[in-house]
Amino acid sequence: MNKSTTYLSNKSKEIILNTANESINDSITNLNKKSQESLERLTLEIANRVSEFLKQRDSDILFLSKLDITDKTLKEFYNSKEKEIVVHDKYNYNDKKQKWYIDNKIPNNNFTPKILSDNKTDFNYNPESLVKTKLIPIYKEISFFNLEGIEINKVSSLNQKKLDVSLKENTYINSENYFKKIQYLEEGEIFVSDVIGEYIGSKIIGTFTKEKAKKANIEFDAKSSAYSGLENPNGKRFEGIVRFITPVFKNEIKIGYLSMALNHRHIMEYTDNLNPIGIYSKSQIINAGEGNYAFMWDYLGRNISHPRDYFISGFNKKTGKRIAPWISKDLKDDFLKSGKKDLNDFLLTYPVFKEQSLSKKPNIKQLLEKGEVSLDCRYLNFAPQCNGWMELTKDGGHGSFIIFWSGVWKLVTAAPISYKTGKFKDSKRGFGFVTIGANVDEFHFAANKTRENITKILKTQNNIVKEIVDDNKYEISSYIKNIIKELTFISLIMIAIVIVIAILMSDYISSKIENLLIGTKKFANNEFDYRINNESNDEIGNLEKSFNEMASKISKLISEQTQLNEHLEESVKEKTKELIEINEDLEIRISKVVAKNRQKDAQLVQNNKMAAIGEMISMIIHQWKQPLNAISMINSSAELRLLIGENTEEELKKDNIAIKKQIELMSTTMEDFRNFFKNNVKNEYKVSSMIKKSINLIEKIYNYQGIFIKLEMQDSFKEELTLGYENEIMQVIINVINNSRDAILMNDCDIKRIEISCKEENDELIISILDFAGGISDEIKDKIFEAYFTTKEKEDGTGLGLYMAKTILEKVNGTITLNNKDTLIDDISYRGVNFIIKLKKETNG
Repeated sequence: MNKSTTYLSNKSKEIILNTANESINDSITNLNKKSQESLERLTLEIANRVSEFLKQRDSDILFLSKLDITDKTLKEFYNSKEKEIVVHDKYNYNDKKQKWYIDNKIPNNNFTPKILSDNKTDFNYNPESLVKTKLIPIYKEISFFNLEGIEINKVSSLNQKKLDVSLKENTYINSENYFKKIQYLEEGEIFVSDVIGEYIGSKIIGTFTKEKAKKANIEFDAKSSAYSGLENPNGKRFEGIVRFITPVFKNEIKIGYLSMALNHRHIMEYTDNLNPIGIYSKSQIINAGEGNYAFMWDYLGRNISHPRDYFISGFNKKTGKRIAPWISKDLKDDFLKSGKKDLNDFLLTYPVFKEQSLSKKPNIKQLLEKGEVSLDCRYLNFAPQCNGWMELTKDGGHGSFIIFWSGVWKLVTAAPISYKTGKFKDSKRGFGFVTIGANVDEFHFAANKTRENITKILKTQNNIVKEIVDDNKYEISSYIKNIIKELTFISLIMIAIVIVIAILMSDYISSKIENLLIGTKKFANNEFDYRINNESNDEIGNLEKSFNEMASKISKLISEQTQLNEHLEESVKEKTKELIEINEDLEIRISKVVAKNRQKDAQLVQNNKMAAIGEMISMIIHQWKQPLNAISMINSSAELRLLIGENTEEELKKDNIAIKKQIELMSTTMEDFRNFFKNNVKNEYKVSSMIKKSINLIEKIYNYQGIFIKLEMQDSFKEELTLGYENEIMQVIINVINNSRDAILMNDCDIKRIEISCKEENDELIISILDFAGGISDEIKDKIFEAYFTTKEKEDGTGLGLYMAKTILEKVNGTITLNNKDTLIDDISYRGVNFIIKLKKETNG
């Protein structure tokens, strides 16, 4: 009874607590959903504000480019463009608390509102926000420079000197290379750069304290490390720009370019002081350690705004190169294995967003040794939220998810900065994206408070029930003793019965098992006619029946096997005769198929040769055009001198020598092509010479089409020999290069270049042919070397080029493979196809 009462008490408490918890958990779920929607909307609003701010810069530069540009015009415009930023006073360090504090505290607002009785329910008053701000110029620099890059008019807080900006060393922190990119800008078009600024590092993450500085073996000097809000309020700030450039026309003639360097601080202002969960949208200073803050990334996933400035991607002002990003430990191990010295070079070929997971660890050595921890989502493999943000904004959408990060559950959001100017015009992610991170526990405060109150009530009720149980303790104890006596007597009787039944069952089962053992022994002695006498229908009886059935089946199988053995020899002879007849018929059919395939292969080779001849004839015609034009000009000059009577013998000799040179050039061209079409003989040849001859045959017409070939050879490769058919391998090289050329022209690529690199590895000569034409889809990747397969129109391609390349290489134990490769050029990733041809090192010796 005592236990029953306690049980009922506990059960009652459990039911109430479970009901309360279910209600609270339901409230938390709803709060989470509401919080997600609220933060998603806030993130989208911030992203849209940044977008509108950037669009205003477009309007500024287009408006100013239409005016008469002078130093005065630029200065007046520069001074008229200002915007507010949040500022705070200098902080001091408290040794005891190991925190930063400020002497000038914000004064208390003693105003108390008068409340009417009708308004008293949940009346809540918040005083005015006293966040300090100041106005600063929107631009750090505005300049006009001519078509050669010489600055003519300028107003600047970066560098007052008028420079030649066509030289990279004269640009901001030696890192801008915009001059070549703006040459083709048309009227009304705008070039927009990435965020450019000097990287500011830190060897301390979190609050900058004396203790941490000592562990990091650095001086306790706040200004030597990056600014990081309340964690280091006196640190050095990231100073960046975004450059806007548009051409300036006068009387419809381009005369130069107008450049505006936007102060990046104004972009950071949209997120640096944003308070996602507080009463006010802006905070005087952010404490990133609490996990509630906003930040921004560019279109590739590099950080461009963060309360901790050491996370912002920047450049080395001495070299003008971007600082390598913070990487995961596994990525560092891959880098060390590669043997490459420069991490940025290694990352050019490393897969982006590779298996990102919370189980991976950061490369702490990079922080401790270099203090370089700039964030690039593509290689931040220990932060899977990076992949989540990129997926959310990939197609222009926005959203959020919850992740366990830095010991707390965080709600993180992402929304794209929809801005379509310059290189961002085709990107749905636009300029980049805004993210907000907020500690989920902040949203659960009210629900958790309710849980605490219910727990207190239950504790009180439990004490009351305990007192009632104690009062009835004696009666309950006596009742329980009587029950125990009765149960003990009944238990003894039940035990005796169970023992008797167990003995009887044991005898019965033992006798049955004995019969089965006898049967098993007789089978072991080949007495297959033995059967067990079966008289029961229980489990043992079923086992005996199964034994008898098994014995019958085995006897039958042995009988059949004996008969089979008797007729086996006769069957083998009969089957052997049938197989001989089938084999003879198969040989006849195979010989017919082989003959047919040889005929088909010969036709394929002929088709490919005809296509190659057609291509070569067009190249011969192109290469003959230049010498024929020269001869025509020499002839015209001679006719003119003849008309005016100045055609001397000396002039005629000069003309004759010049014409002979052009004819020799035409003859050399024809000889090169004739050698290419000569019958092949298997012999030794130098592979480097073969590649150069292949390029010489096609390079001029490629250059005419605006496509250039870049050749790089490992020194050890240059003298290597192989054994094979040189002209056929030349045909392979030309077929592959032609394939890349066609892709470049068909896709009208920005990078009209084909890169050929050659190296030797073990006993192989490896030739890599790379384009930047967009790559190849997985659907057709496996079909590319099939005969007659082509992605071109029927009149433009035979589909034999790559098939013949593979066929020719197989004759000399060579191989050809392909894969997609991403290459970073001027901070933009370009995808292309990389063909890899491998030849064996072989000689006659």
